[in-house]
Amino acid sequence: MNPQTGFIAMVVIALWLPTIALIAMFKFRKLQLEERLATIARGADIAFDPEETAQRTRRTGIVFVAAGLGLSAADVIITLAAWHPTVLVGQAAAVVPIAIGIGLLLDYRINRREIIARRGEVR
Repeated sequence: MNPQTGFIAMVVIALWLPTIALIAMFKFRKLQLEERLATIARGADIAFDPEETAQRTRRTGIVFVAAGLGLSAADVIITLAAWHPTVLVGQAAAVVPIAIGIGLLLDYRINRREIIARRGEVR
């Protein structure tokens, strides 16, 4: 396989993979919307549960932090195996999911405080 074929394959994958993911996400969201509309048409009540949303945010934050730490650990292992310090550039990629996860965990704490404050007002 010549380098030009590899480059073309890389470009095709880089363009089509996100496109397919976006189409799948759109179809999934459309299906969720149709299910929600069918539930409303039957007369069921769709209630928004802030505690469930906060729990989902917490889980997502933990997953992002764990993913970032995993990327960071993998980069350190690669650097040790390659014996080349410039490979540590991959640490920059690990900062992104860690920062997203910390932001989501911060959002979770803020939501929990708001939920507790609302409960105190109701009682």
